[in-house]
Amino acid sequence: MADKEINFRQTRLLATCAKAGQFPAFDPAKPEIVLAGKSNVGKSTLINALTGIKRLAYTSQTPGKTRLINFFEVDNFLRLVDVPGYGYAQAASTEKAKYSDLTNQYITSDRPLRHILLLLDARHDPGANDWQMMDWLQALGHGWSIVLTKTDKLSRQQLLLRQREIRNIIVSRYSGDEDDLRIHIVAAEKGTGIKDLRQFLAGLVGAKAKRTD
Repeated sequence: MADKEINFRQTRLLATCAKAGQFPAFDPAKPEIVLAGKSNVGKSTLINALTGIKRLAYTSQTPGKTRLINFFEVDNFLRLVDVPGYGYAQAASTEKAKYSDLTNQYITSDRPLRHILLLLDARHDPGANDWQMMDWLQALGHGWSIVLTKTDKLSRQQLLLRQREIRNIIVSRYSGDEDDLRIHIVAAEKGTGIKDLRQFLAGLVGAKAKRTD
């Protein structure tokens, strides 16, 4: 499998699901990698950048509007799973509960979940909802790493400082080793960090990302 090259440009929308019964058929041969984070943190933009396909994932101008789970199949080999964004203050409490329940059903299911990318805005410390997600992932034992977005809005010096600060506060909360926490830095619209993230994701399934440019 190590010789397998994954072409991220060969990605298609597989399913859009409002309930667990609509999830695509379980396929252990296609590991699933989840993208999670606050509404408007840039999940759709990152998916479009990873695949090189504009508007493959719809980018809403209204945070919290995308309240479904979207499955994208990459080169018939792995799947990216975009779960609903959380922390949108204007969403009704009943709607929040509904979307949280859908994410919960997915995360706690027996699907071939390989890794979770938790997206954080590089300009801000993790908020209450981010900590809740990290605590949950720690309790479930899922592998996860951080993706810092909105990095183009910071200077290089500011970004390095923010990366160090965020790493320190997360590691201190979980009493872990700094080397155990992987932090990816991306500027999706500029393409910064996208090739490295592709290689990381491919490596999770024993493959490598095909060079497409």
